[in-house]
Amino acid sequence: MQMRKIHVVFVCVLTLSLVAGSLYAQVDRTNLDEGFDKPLKKTVVDFGPSPFRTSQHVRNKLTCYYYPAFTVKEYDQGEKGAEWLSIVPSAQAACVRMHEEHEKVTTEWSGYFRGVKGTVVFFYASDGEEGGMPFAAFDSGTGRKLFEDSSLLDYYQKTLHLKSVFRVTSEADQNPRLTYLRVARAGCNLKAEQWECWNKVRAQLGITQTDIPVCSGYEKADWESAIVYPVSVVLTDSPQIKAVDGPVFCWPTD
Repeated sequence: MQMRKIHVVFVCVLTLSLVAGSLYAQVDRTNLDEGFDKPLKKTVVDFGPSPFRTSQHVRNKLTCYYYPAFTVKEYDQGEKGAEWLSIVPSAQAACVRMHEEHEKVTTEWSGYFRGVKGTVVFFYASDGEEGGMPFAAFDSGTGRKLFEDSSLLDYYQKTLHLKSVFRVTSEADQNPRLTYLRVARAGCNLKAEQWECWNKVRAQLGITQTDIPVCSGYEKADWESAIVYPVSVVLTDSPQIKAVDGPVFCWPTD
């Protein structure tokens, strides 16, 4: 009964997903209690009003997050997604737009800084999709991308009365462990095909729940379903996503 109530609530807020994505992009990720390491220092250099948005409340700024062995820089000119993100292998890097010799500028990811756990740096995308927010993890030493996926927008944590949408901890070997509500395409329509689609999804994603989730928000019968389910993954050299017990949600893809 509780799951049905949650789905009814979600239908009411599904139409706000684009707004939620915009709100999400304005949140300071370091202030969210997700288990990330607290930076030793944070510096913001203001370069004046954004050249792309005339509102004086939107600034052209460089933000630097300092950690024991490196610095993360985010240069945001006010457009959707930061202009660039980088990792400097120094805990005392100058907070300037000029790149240092060994600074690793991320070219394969556009978005914002999310947080740090140990030696792993997390970025998230500039906008959400299917009710989720894509994110990626990078090695601070090499700049190599270790993992990427999509987790439920934090906007829905209170709306859906969920205790945790995204959480990062450390294993004994210091590898970060992520536990989050993953958003994935089902590859079929759970509203129309029901058991046939659900059995396929469970086998493909390893979902332990046996009951078909209530799928709401459909206007066309041929829309593919998006599945939201709890997972855990340890960021090793070959990360494996593992479904864990918890609520499963379903709604149409964007």
